[in-house]
Amino acid sequence: MTEEFERKPLDIASFAHNLQRHLDPAAPAPLKAMAARGMVPAPPDQLVKILFQLHFDQAMTKDVQATLKGMPEPVLLAATQADQPAVVLDWLATECSGQILDAIVLHKNTHDATIIKLAKIANAALCDLIANNQVRVLRTPEIIEKLYKNIHARMATVDKLVALARENKVEIPHISAIKLLDETDEDITESLLDDDEFASILQQESAKVRNEEARLAAMEELTRAERERIDAEHDIIEEEKATKTSGTLHSQIAQMSISQKVRLATVGSKEAINILVRDANKLIHMAAIRSPRIQPADIRKFSANKSMPEGVIRYIALNRDWTRHYDVMVHLVSNPKTPLSDVLGFLNHLRAKELRDLARSRSVPQQVSRMARTLSTKRSG
Repeated sequence: MTEEFERKPLDIASFAHNLQRHLDPAAPAPLKAMAARGMVPAPPDQLVKILFQLHFDQAMTKDVQATLKGMPEPVLLAATQADQPAVVLDWLATECSGQILDAIVLHKNTHDATIIKLAKIANAALCDLIANNQVRVLRTPEIIEKLYKNIHARMATVDKLVALARENKVEIPHISAIKLLDETDEDITESLLDDDEFASILQQESAKVRNEEARLAAMEELTRAERERIDAEHDIIEEEKATKTSGTLHSQIAQMSISQKVRLATVGSKEAINILVRDANKLIHMAAIRSPRIQPADIRKFSANKSMPEGVIRYIALNRDWTRHYDVMVHLVSNPKTPLSDVLGFLNHLRAKELRDLARSRSVPQQVSRMARTLSTKRSG
């Protein structure tokens, strides 16, 4: 975990005496405006600090941004590379681009919290620059997490970071799928797709994810009945679309390495997850079932599917957030891949009708139907 970091104004006493009257919070607006417009005598590195100090004043924001934007890039680059405080570099990281971001990533004063923010949005080249600082990424593994989820980060970069973390026994937060890679001695990086091809797939998946998130956000205001109705209609439409397009995605996934599939399961769309969760390789289907994209409606379908890998069904059965849904419990009891110990536990929570159905069923183990019959008889007196 990175230490707490808050962007606060600098101590006004750290500025030259002739500048302090422009930066005092109680100073008249015209004096502040002069400094915000770069009209006070100060070298570029000091001007950047002046602009940082004044950006906290909302009345000065437009002037500050215009002055910063008007600085020639070579001048701003030299000012950034000077001995700037971490808070100033953090502010510049939100206002600048290009070479300035490179300089911030390489700066000895840049705080880890700033790098975490940049790792989320960096382009491929900047991701590589961030990844090169092994001391920093091992000290703050959250940086690896953000790069892993950043679709612009090259797969080779991500693989290198994951291998570095595994070698140094560093746990990457919030990406439980990566832990699965420790369970294999296979070559997880061998792929028929190059980095550019995989990056293109991630871009397409990212667009799908944005559409999925927008739909989920729009449905938050609806009642449960409305959501279920719309979900059902949406599933029909998506299945029709998937029938037409999934061949392409299926063939692309078939060419991916294990590490690419695991990453796709983490950042990909529900369409990709629906393919990966059925993969015969344990690493891949377990990464898919742990995807943050998984919704209760998906779990209902997975738990009812008797062709799902046993590991997926076992994982669902152990997740209390999912098994508290009654229909998921019913599906799991009827699924032959659910561990018997879990089935027997779920039976105690079933209603009379489901118990009677199970007692008569020939598609479940005899021990399950026998216990369902016993419970049904006991409840009926």
